[in-house]
Amino acid sequence: MSRTRWIAVFCLLVALTPEIANAQARDPIAAEALFRRGREAMEAKRYDHALPWFVESQRLDPAAGTLMNVATCEEKLGRVASAWQHWKEAIDALEPGDDRIALARSRLEALERKLPRLGIALTSGRDQGARVFRDDIELGPTTQGVPLPVDAGSHIVTVHMAGHREERIVVRVGEGEQKQLEVHAGPVDASPHDGRKNATTWPRTLGWVMAGTGVAGVGTAAVTGLLLLDRKSTVDADCPNKACDTQEGLDAVAAARTLSTVNTAAWIAGGVGLGLGAYLLISTAPRGRSTTAVAPSVSHDGFAVWCRGTF
Repeated sequence: MSRTRWIAVFCLLVALTPEIANAQARDPIAAEALFRRGREAMEAKRYDHALPWFVESQRLDPAAGTLMNVATCEEKLGRVASAWQHWKEAIDALEPGDDRIALARSRLEALERKLPRLGIALTSGRDQGARVFRDDIELGPTTQGVPLPVDAGSHIVTVHMAGHREERIVVRVGEGEQKQLEVHAGPVDASPHDGRKNATTWPRTLGWVMAGTGVAGVGTAAVTGLLLLDRKSTVDADCPNKACDTQEGLDAVAAARTLSTVNTAAWIAGGVGLGLGAYLLISTAPRGRSTTAVAPSVSHDGFAVWCRGTF
């Protein structure tokens, strides 16, 4: 099978299991605690310590006020482009008429004048599949040559093209500086390659990874299933006619809901992982061998997500 088809198979896995990512609920209580730690570090002017607290708080429960503190720390640490981007995101997240919009816009305008920009143009190899990366971020054809905002400092630019060695360039951009860089594919790679071997090795590796994920998912589903049975017995004993009259019964109901979500996600991961893992391993197995596998059927429920929005 072609590499494009393997990529399509992997993308199918991602499309089938969005519930797994959504199963991780937000945690506003932990986010608030981390936010307060960040504020304490910021008041002490320890911006390098404050920034990780704010970033993690934003991940657990996004809020415009947290973004503004992230941007402030980045600005103090000289990360002009990152601060500029987060001020823009904060403005978009604030409600119209919010007093903080004026502050955010003033900081955005101040950073505009100091914003470093780097344009990277590919001079040859585009029609042969050459790909350009800046700090591991791929630059598509439409963005190549465009002076894009970057943080001040050193950036690594690489060019990848089949049959050629990697071209690697380190470029430094200062605050307020605009720089243009022309790049090209590296020299032809004369080292021997076995294309057919490489084409079949990585899908089998992916197959084993998927199978391992499936086994882990089924194991998690089995464990959480047993825990669900235990909670159900408690609910049946303490909540006759679905009316809980003890704290233990209420706790059991809450725990059962959480376990049900985890159990559903685990069955999805286990079923899809085993199914795709078996498919990859069978389809790339050497001739003369036969491999069989059975993937369990799965079902899933929806997940609810709550947002905060405090400063």
